[in-house]
Amino acid sequence: MRNNRLAAAILSLSTAAAALGFGDKYTLLTGVDKGRYPGVSRVVAPVPGPGFPGTFNDGDRLAGTADVGPTVNFVGLGTPMFQPNQFGSLSMLFKRGSIPAGGSNRVPILGIDFLGGPRLDLDGDLNNGVRSLVPVIGQTPAKIPGVKSFMELEFDTAGGVVEFVDVDALGTNEGGPNIQAEIATVVLTVAGTNPDGTRAAPPNPAWDTRIGLLTAFAGTSGTLSGVYAIDDLQVELWYDSIDPASASYDTLGTFQYFANFRGWMIERDPQTGDFPTLAGEGLGSTLWPLVDTSQVNNVFNTAQGLAGGTATIRNGVTADVYTAAGNGGLALADFGGDLGAYLDAVVVPLVGANARRFVYLESAGFGVNNSPDPVFTDTIGYDVVLIGAERTRPALQTNP
Repeated sequence: MRNNRLAAAILSLSTAAAALGFGDKYTLLTGVDKGRYPGVSRVVAPVPGPGFPGTFNDGDRLAGTADVGPTVNFVGLGTPMFQPNQFGSLSMLFKRGSIPAGGSNRVPILGIDFLGGPRLDLDGDLNNGVRSLVPVIGQTPAKIPGVKSFMELEFDTAGGVVEFVDVDALGTNEGGPNIQAEIATVVLTVAGTNPDGTRAAPPNPAWDTRIGLLTAFAGTSGTLSGVYAIDDLQVELWYDSIDPASASYDTLGTFQYFANFRGWMIERDPQTGDFPTLAGEGLGSTLWPLVDTSQVNNVFNTAQGLAGGTATIRNGVTADVYTAAGNGGLALADFGGDLGAYLDAVVVPLVGANARRFVYLESAGFGVNNSPDPVFTDTIGYDVVLIGAERTRPALQTNP
């Protein structure tokens, strides 16, 4: 049934796209808990061991709740272009890793990248007519004025389908011991993106469909309008640092995040100008603490044929298995565990007055690391939250 519906929806979207062109850009929202982790410190032990506990600061994986964590400080050599979570991100990437600690001992670790803020031209020249998404040796990356970090989506509400068209985002993180500062700034793109921003075929098209289901949601009251549930939106994302000293600095796809998004698209009432009240309407909670095991032992193509060309997804390492309890974040406790109430209280106030829609997407996913890094490998536990508002449109002008 799902496949039949998707096939019909894809046809509907293709027809609509031919008439409408590209999707709408949704700016990744920022301005909450600047410079802080999204959760208070919690201890996660390696299971079955041996090893030593690690500290995670992910909490409920949402910014703006009471579970705000401590200050996140840069760790590494030099000064990063941006401080970790400098902009107060609502969108984040999470990647579960395991640090070798002598012999067979392991220490659990969770890396967090905070998404949002400006976009970059990594060749440092805004006037040469060329944008580079990979670093250029000897050049300082330049911030691009105008549109900030965004995702691009197309919605066909009549056909019941959503397409994930693009993402172009800056990320910041805490770096790591004894590594260069450029590691702490990353760019996020969709699979198949070339260094100049043009597109080639993605390496995993059977999985990376970028088409999901869109369903009108009337809520528990039965009276909601402008609220749509998003399901089964599968996207492969590419993650790369701005470090020109990395082994594959001139190639995109160092990390591959495989996200199966679910979430919500919310429209402003065109008559009242307000977004619908979502608290108590049955939107439910978040995915966490879910860890997706469905892709363990499956094989995927690597970006650009890196690291041997294919990768097999594992559930961790022998001493540190990521399916153990506590690995996938905490359940939402604020707002009575009601995601709708969270969106009302935290997200809506950040949406521009002339923005028509906002989008919430979450995924408990898996990923591939094409670098020689022994900490983050080809495993489950590559999770994503994306929260964006439609790029603000100019207010409508009327003639007197």
